[in-house]
Amino acid sequence: MLRTARAGKALLLACLVWAVTSCATTDMGGSTGGSGTGTGATSTAQADQAFIETAAGGQQLRLRLSEVAVQKTANLEAREFAKAVVTNHTKSVAELKGIAQQLRVTYPMALPSGRQAVYDRVTQLTGSDFDRAFAREMELAYQQDIALYQNSATAAGNLALRGFIIKTTPVLQGQLRLATQLKNILP
Repeated sequence: MLRTARAGKALLLACLVWAVTSCATTDMGGSTGGSGTGTGATSTAQADQAFIETAAGGQQLRLRLSEVAVQKTANLEAREFAKAVVTNHTKSVAELKGIAQQLRVTYPMALPSGRQAVYDRVTQLTGSDFDRAFAREMELAYQQDIALYQNSATAAGNLALRGFIIKTTPVLQGQLRLATQLKNILP
């Protein structure tokens, strides 16, 4: 009976992950250039650069934690969630890197010190302690980054960046729901 319930949860989680991942691949179309209205170009360019640098830190943390979780966790739900995050974030990183390149902004591959500390702390754990910390930190990272994306949606000067933010925000929200569900079902 317990095995059937776990299999059902795993199937539900896999279906939700598939649905969220499908949303991530929907093309928004739109322009790949432009700087918005043209007013305040320097501050807009600085804001776009700051967004890219902050968003990259969140992407890298979630991607790296998930790569570790795929290898480390024995929990089926955590592994499936981590696999979906790796797949989705690999695409998202490539897209944001491309936009950064268009804007002549360096996409940072190193984790900022605060996110590096989270990564180091979580990856030191094992077993169910790792699983719980992974789910908790993923939930927190999604919450922080959703706030960043929502605050930057109208402020982004570059149309491609704005399109990326608008397209990615609901995907992050879906993944936050999955991270929260994972956190709530872990023993």
